[in-house]
Amino acid sequence: MRLSMKDVAKAAGVSVATVSNALSGKKYVSPKLKETVIQTIEELGYKPSRIAQNLKQNRTYFIGLMIPDITNPYFAEIARGIEKVCLENDFQFFLTNTDGEIKQERKILDTFISQRVEGIINVAPRMSENEIRDNIQDTPTVILDRKVNLNEPFLDSIYMCNEKGAKQVAEHFLEKGYKNFACIAGPQEVSPARKRLKGFTDRLLDAGIPKERIKTYFGDFKYDSGYILSKKLIDENDLPLALFACNDLMAWGALEALKERDIKIPEEIAIIGYDNIFISRLVVPALTTVDQYKYEAGVQAMNALLEKIKEINEDKEPIHNVIELKTQLIIRQSA
Repeated sequence: MRLSMKDVAKAAGVSVATVSNALSGKKYVSPKLKETVIQTIEELGYKPSRIAQNLKQNRTYFIGLMIPDITNPYFAEIARGIEKVCLENDFQFFLTNTDGEIKQERKILDTFISQRVEGIINVAPRMSENEIRDNIQDTPTVILDRKVNLNEPFLDSIYMCNEKGAKQVAEHFLEKGYKNFACIAGPQEVSPARKRLKGFTDRLLDAGIPKERIKTYFGDFKYDSGYILSKKLIDENDLPLALFACNDLMAWGALEALKERDIKIPEEIAIIGYDNIFISRLVVPALTTVDQYKYEAGVQAMNALLEKIKEINEDKEPIHNVIELKTQLIIRQSA
């Protein structure tokens, strides 16, 4: 049988209010009475109901976490960083997968609001900025992995500069002396995908590379598209070739397809990915890629959300923040 606060009060010979105040610290309880209450709790093995406590405080200590693809290790590492900070601060989170569908994003946000989450972390959303603003309904929110130009006090934007990271890729290829280039880009309705393609091509064009020597293929950030499209680009491009696959899953698919065709990597085709997921150092040859410090991004996003929740609970006017995170090219054997 589950014990109640009433059972503790009866055993300790005090009122229910005294037990409640001794646990919450909201009202003064003499040291002697408090010691009696604590000793009785230990003897009975009573565990206060977190749900009841939260209802009294008008708190839930839950946040909602939205990610596009739960199977992608990139998002899993972000979630681990968020989880770490949640556990340290007695928060829990609902993890949801949007599959990159705007309709699903809307539905999940409605669910989060109805469940009274205290905050939301939305990773790489595809909704328009106006929809994001309208759907969060003054719920503290952090948009991660996308720069959002909304001066909304309830919303922070934390993003990795995808253009800068992609320019690092192009710069590395240029330093190696490549003349022919290809890019397997992600879906262009996704902001990071657009920024990576733009940063890569802009840097090459600035260096005087003719447009006809930069071929672009559009994938979906999944292994299969890298695998299929790399076979196509072999037939359409002169070798040697510098290939930028705009995430590591597509780069991995490209690596395997090229090895099946006996293409030497990096001698005939050099490959660089993006994200630096754990698999990138395990494939053969090990993948040169852009590290986005995913775990650290998750930690920073959750810390920012907690600060915004704190501001609101203390009746302070929340402050809108836009934070750019760094990227770094990790050079391995593929390029």
